[in-house]
Amino acid sequence: MIPSSVEQDFYAILDLPFTGASTPFSKQQIKVAYHRALLKYHPDKAPAAAGSVATTASTDRSRAETYTYTVDEITTAYKTLSDPFLRTDYDRSLRLSRLKAGEKHGNADVFHTGLEVVDLEDLGYEEVDDNNDGHEADSEGSYWYRSCRCGDEKGFLVTEQDLEREAEHGEIIIGCRGCSLWMKILFAVEADDDNDVEEKGNT
Repeated sequence: MIPSSVEQDFYAILDLPFTGASTPFSKQQIKVAYHRALLKYHPDKAPAAAGSVATTASTDRSRAETYTYTVDEITTAYKTLSDPFLRTDYDRSLRLSRLKAGEKHGNADVFHTGLEVVDLEDLGYEEVDDNNDGHEADSEGSYWYRSCRCGDEKGFLVTEQDLEREAEHGEIIIGCRGCSLWMKILFAVEADDDNDVEEKGNT
C-alpha cells in the first residue's frame, strides 16, 4: 500500500522522468535504471559511476544528483515501479502530492508549471492495432494525444487505461514527455447499451 503522502520520488531515485500518465517504461528499462542506480550510489563504485550518468534538466532529478540513496531505497523504488498495480497507486499518490505542493507554494515550478485545461475532444485520437509494430503506446492500446509547444508532436499522451483509472474523477493531469509543462484533461464517462465504458469529452 502506497502512503497518501509521498515522501520519496521513486522516479528520481532511478533517474526516470515522471509524466503523470501511464509510465512508458518497460520492465527491462526499469531494471536497467535500477542496476544503474545501484552502481551510481554504491559506496565503493559511486565516484566512478557518477561520471557516466547523464545529468538531466528535471528539478527533481537534479536534486537527486546531490543526494546519496541507500540500497533499500533503490530496491523499494524498483519493486514499486516494476509492479503495474503498485506503480498505478504510487503514480496517483505522487500526482496528488505534487499538486498539493504546487498549491501550497503558489504553483511555482513545483508541479504543473504552465498547466493547461482542455477537453478530451480537443485531443487527437489514434487507434492501435494488436499487431502494431514498435509504436510507443502499443502496450496500452488506443490513445489520445496533443502536441506541446516544446516541439513534441505527441508530448501529451493519455491512454484508455489512464482514463479508466480516473473515470471516477472525470479528469486527469498529465505531463509532457519532453518538457516540464502539464495539462489537465476533462472527460465524461458514458455507458453504452452493452455496458461498455466510453470516454467522451466534456461539453
